[in-house]
Amino acid sequence: MRAIYSVGLEGSQGHIVTIEARIREEKENLVIVGLPDAILKESRERVSSALNALSLNLSSTKVTIQLFPSDRQKQGTGFDLAMALAVIDRMKKRPLRIGKETCVLASINLYGDLMPFHGLLPCINQARKLGFTRILVPAGPNYALLPKDDIELVELETISQTLQYLEGQPIMRLTETEPLPEMTEDETHSVDFSAIRGHSEAKKVLEIAAAGGHHVLFTGPPGCGKTMLADAFHTILPDLTDQEVLDVHNTYLLAKHHRPISKRPPYRHPHHSASAMSLIGGGTYPKPGEISLADRGVLFLDELGEFSRKTLDMLRQPMESGEVEISRVKQAVRYPASFILISATNPCPCGYHGSRQRYCSCSANQVRNYQLKASGPLNDRLDFIMGLKSTGIQEEAPGEDSKTIRDRTTGARIIQHERYNGRYLNGNAPSKLVLENCRATETQLDTINQACFDNKWSNRTQLKLIRIARTISDLEGLAHLSDRAIAFAIHYRTLMPVATDSNVAEEGGEVEV
Repeated sequence: MRAIYSVGLEGSQGHIVTIEARIREEKENLVIVGLPDAILKESRERVSSALNALSLNLSSTKVTIQLFPSDRQKQGTGFDLAMALAVIDRMKKRPLRIGKETCVLASINLYGDLMPFHGLLPCINQARKLGFTRILVPAGPNYALLPKDDIELVELETISQTLQYLEGQPIMRLTETEPLPEMTEDETHSVDFSAIRGHSEAKKVLEIAAAGGHHVLFTGPPGCGKTMLADAFHTILPDLTDQEVLDVHNTYLLAKHHRPISKRPPYRHPHHSASAMSLIGGGTYPKPGEISLADRGVLFLDELGEFSRKTLDMLRQPMESGEVEISRVKQAVRYPASFILISATNPCPCGYHGSRQRYCSCSANQVRNYQLKASGPLNDRLDFIMGLKSTGIQEEAPGEDSKTIRDRTTGARIIQHERYNGRYLNGNAPSKLVLENCRATETQLDTINQACFDNKWSNRTQLKLIRIARTISDLEGLAHLSDRAIAFAIHYRTLMPVATDSNVAEEGGEVEV
């Protein structure tokens, strides 16, 4: 029995769906089996009507369409054309010339016209990865983002035209292809670094974070510049590659969010009232959350102390693996989540704990509970936790602009792409690869081990010091780790504020027991 092949999506991952049909004389009916969802069950009416428009008589026949594998949920309308071709193949005396290298992805209307569907571009991208070399798709949507060096993308308008193509006849496009929208610069959050006065150390930390994909937390009183620095961070990230533009665009399509086609990395700034589901992703039919929409870009969490602790702890696994797995009773799906976390928080509910400008009105317990909202394991995954103070507007002259800094971070990332074959950055590469490629001397490793022993830092912290030092050396264009880079990493780790009973008592008042 001849089969027609299509692609189904589970999250952002695709799998091959084999479609077969059987026709027998019985009471007129069309049945779809193989765990179709409610939307897919409605396809039987579209398929029946489209076949009737082709003058194919289905009266007094029962048509059974099987979607294999039978134990995986099938969703959406993208299997319409494949199911129609499977039925036509059983009804015609001569089988259709369609091989295993061909994938069929299109919805149809009642008159047999091919229509795009939600998730079409992600399905095409997954079909490429699954090894299909020819893909039949509806004409109309713009496919200019897709690389076509390894696939033959056949754009068709109707089922009749599809049959002509499969029989070897030439086809003629009746509609013109829409031009690809020009790549746009996302100016939504575009505070230039040259507009920020002071905070030279914070700017250096953000440059390191942009170059190596490191996570940063700023803490300080209201108005000290935390949000402005975070908004400017987006402007020093390197441009996305063509493949990254496609991957980001696919994620936004799956989430049904609009984003202009742009080479600038995404920037997501969810409110602190956001639910865990909106941040991580999920739902009855799982959709990507904010961490997936920030893939290859920035996730900025302002007022970190106002988020629930349970929600923040959900970030721990995605920060380590670069993807999020959402498990439900019916299925488990995965979405990409390789983001840089930039977060900001006040040191206490009133915001002025430790400030020399205003008196803090919070109790010791309030300060401690507020600072411990981000758990120890989450803090341990942050590369930089930096305290900020208010600076005068004339304390320093304007610094470098964002473009100058972006040129340096781009150069550092080129070095890392060559080191890790374009798959990782220093901040998210597997520990084995980092240790094999850091090019540190025994003396430098002893220095890091001794610093971690003296300060009671964890093994994860030791590896983070190496990652940060490697990024600093990449920014300087050095093949080996420099002693200055290691000293810089250790210095900033020792400055990290930690919420303990003792330092709360030092900053203000007694510690309540």
